[in-house]
Amino acid sequence: ASIFQVGSPVYEEESDIEVAEISGLAMLKTLEVFWKHNPKEKIYLLLLSKSYANYAFGFLENRMLQYQYTDAAKYQIYLERAKLFYTRGKDFGMQLMRRNDSGFEKALQGGLETLRKKLGDYWRTDVDGLFWLTFSWGSFINLNKESVESVGDLALVEAMMSRIVEVYPSFFYGGPLLFYGVYYASRPPMLGGDPVKSKEFFEKAAKVTDGKFLMAYALEAQFLAPQTQDRVLFDEMVGKVQQGSAEALPEQRLAGQLAKQRVQFLKANESHYF
Repeated sequence: ASIFQVGSPVYEEESDIEVAEISGLAMLKTLEVFWKHNPKEKIYLLLLSKSYANYAFGFLENRMLQYQYTDAAKYQIYLERAKLFYTRGKDFGMQLMRRNDSGFEKALQGGLETLRKKLGDYWRTDVDGLFWLTFSWGSFINLNKESVESVGDLALVEAMMSRIVEVYPSFFYGGPLLFYGVYYASRPPMLGGDPVKSKEFFEKAAKVTDGKFLMAYALEAQFLAPQTQDRVLFDEMVGKVQQGSAEALPEQRLAGQLAKQRVQFLKANESHYF
């Protein structure tokens, strides 16, 4: 388990998207084999929750963007796979949270106010597992907006991420801040959307790494620019990703390359967004 924990950053440093996409699946199943042998080991649960979430976000959602307007069948395949991977990420995250805190699931089942009270006990050192559970759950909801039951869980997810923003907003290169950038940009004002707040969160997220984490700009181009019909913003964010260097943040070299691929697909489909 410790070898996986220490060695996993090597994957995030990969510069070749195809190598990462292929080896990522092998890594996931290898982790599951070791977890099956030792299900009490929390390191495996954390790595599985994080890895399923990141694979769905980086590879499967990029493929969705690639095929959304060119091949409906392929788009649907990658959509369903992304939902599956996010579900697995959520499930492993829930198992980890049960091990970390036996009262968490009970608080979750007790409703929003009970959950918020429990979350008040969580601090910076408790964020790791909670973030990846919340990220997977929220991403699944974002891909499953036609489900009333799924969208009904959004308030719980938002409460969890809100606590993370309170105690550790810069976690994973500003991930909690990016969550809210997307959250406020991906829905109309009547359903809680707020372009001004979205912009504020995207700007805060970019500052965490002095603009080196290129995915922050890619997500602003993908979600905020189309919502506000701001082509200037779209071109500005796409340009920042295209001109930025994945080497500027070598520990997230793969995320930088995936951000470049993402804006490539966004640019190709620009006429559908504006």
